[in-house]
Amino acid sequence: MGESPFVKKDTFGRKLHRLKERTKPFVVRFSRFGHVAQGVVYFIIGILAIQTAFGLKGDLVTSQGALHTIAKQPFGFLILIVLAVGLSGYAFWQIISAIFDPHHVGHGVKGVFTRLGYLVVATFYISLCVSSVKILLHAHVHTSGKHYQTVSAKLLSYPFGQTIIALTGIGVIIFGIGQVYWALSGRFLKKLKKNEMSKEEWRWSGHIGKVGIIARSIVFGIIGFFLIRTALQADPDETKGLDGALAEVAQRPFGSVLLAIVSIGLMAYGVYMFAESRYKRIDP
Repeated sequence: MGESPFVKKDTFGRKLHRLKERTKPFVVRFSRFGHVAQGVVYFIIGILAIQTAFGLKGDLVTSQGALHTIAKQPFGFLILIVLAVGLSGYAFWQIISAIFDPHHVGHGVKGVFTRLGYLVVATFYISLCVSSVKILLHAHVHTSGKHYQTVSAKLLSYPFGQTIIALTGIGVIIFGIGQVYWALSGRFLKKLKKNEMSKEEWRWSGHIGKVGIIARSIVFGIIGFFLIRTALQADPDETKGLDGALAEVAQRPFGSVLLAIVSIGLMAYGVYMFAESRYKRIDP
């Protein structure tokens, strides 16, 4: 008698399970490395912005500008390679989160939008990886503001382009508000493995995480505001990236002080990402 097809199916299932178990440690390590890379980029953006606030050096920079700064340092070429790999790891985890739903956000309306958000974040970090490669190859890289202005100009040329940009701006603002609530409520700490942390690590992760997440939310809110203004005025020059948002902070009354506070917050977010890289619950 021939082998039962049910046995073959069971064997295939077991092989697939073994394959998943073998790849799981790689996915986890790659993701954690990605969190470190993200933390480095945000920390450097914060340093460069605070230098601008106190008139010490340079202009406001984008995340791509931060990569350029890294490339100019001793061994910057090697550091940039490591960061490019790490950022791809963070993007990889976002894609896994969107497709396989390890966070259990579900298939409802909220879950679908959350998973779409993971894909948007993945796209951003993939663009940073591409920028890293271009820098390594000495290719020209657009700054954040110019890049977003180009994208918004293309969108404005399409039917319903203004509506899409406006809805995107509203979505970014809502996301920023949600992040503020998430920070103030302390719910972000649920992602961390408290049982593996000391009391000091848990306490400082809470403080630094709140400051960092709120600072990043402020920047998101400003970017969302300019997206809405782009849609209303049909002017792509109104679109601002990260550097434009920070520049807008600097132009307010007491702008240098405000920029310094936001910059410290972005540095805090970078430090918090280091904590996440070690203690975040990652279950692929």
